[in-house]
Amino acid sequence: MIPLSELLIWSLAGVLFGSLISWIPGFHIFNIMALLVAVFGVGELMPVQAFPFFAIGAIVAYAYVSAISSVYFSVADESAVFLLFPTQRYLLLGRGHEAVLLYLIGAVAGTLVLVLGALFIFPRVLPPIYQATSPYITYFLVAIVVFMFMSEWPKEGDRGRTPAERLWLAWRQILGGILVFFLSGILGFIVMNTNLLPTTSAYTRLTPMFIGFFGMSWVILNILSNPPMLEQVPDDKVESSVYNTLKATFGGALGGTIAAVYPIITGGMGALVAGHMTSQRGDDAFIISQGVNRVIYYVGAFTLLFLPQLRLTRGAAAWLVSSIYTPKSYAEYLAAIGVILLSAG
Repeated sequence: MIPLSELLIWSLAGVLFGSLISWIPGFHIFNIMALLVAVFGVGELMPVQAFPFFAIGAIVAYAYVSAISSVYFSVADESAVFLLFPTQRYLLLGRGHEAVLLYLIGAVAGTLVLVLGALFIFPRVLPPIYQATSPYITYFLVAIVVFMFMSEWPKEGDRGRTPAERLWLAWRQILGGILVFFLSGILGFIVMNTNLLPTTSAYTRLTPMFIGFFGMSWVILNILSNPPMLEQVPDDKVESSVYNTLKATFGGALGGTIAAVYPIITGGMGALVAGHMTSQRGDDAFIISQGVNRVIYYVGAFTLLFLPQLRLTRGAAAWLVSSIYTPKSYAEYLAAIGVILLSAG
């Protein structure tokens, strides 16, 4: 492992880098990291051993600071899509600052849950659970997909004038979702078997395809429509309760853990499942839970790369880093937890 002084420098450099990128609407930290690796490589600009800690700092910063662009520019990524509508209501009421604060309350709670879990729970609990459930991951993922389609139960079926029109109105949204689902799968096969990048950085090819860019549609829509905006109230206060915060923390942690540990499932899908399991109510609890969810999903999934007993590779950043360097010692795992706390602070 690199010396502590260098580790801190590169970690804080990652925080600065992630904070700057997070202000840009429609950009995702994973896209930019992949672009940097593809263009500049690792080993020349920074030591290979420093890259995982630089990545932690950047991901933590993104999980926190991207709340600003998500609220004020209506930009969502795959883990924030369920966060969008409550925050949009806050923004239209002049309470965008409060929405950001609620999200950050969740982010801080998620950081504390993640750090405590990483120190005392993950090393003992996650390996046996993952070993016991890994043979059934395929069935688990199929159940998640079926649940997603079931949650989009037919709508608008009572508004048509004829039975055929009512049938079409009821099922058009679900049919559109099924079409997008299969088109996404075809796109995945194409990009897994073709590549425009040089062989030295070919492992970055999947990252830009699936992450972040659909947030640009919200930016373009807002530029074209130029919606009216109430003057925002910048008071540092929120309307919530300790009970809502604790309940939201539990639900967000559950959804984030599901998404972090199991492949394919993103933070948004984990939040959907956890929201139904914990029966989340209220915009304040919902926004807080998404702050928790995103920190555990992004940062927690990456932390699993450091866990000696498991060494799971989850998320685009983990795949990117593991292609260059894999942490090898428990000391690096503890250093990663310390960098999470430092970066969050």
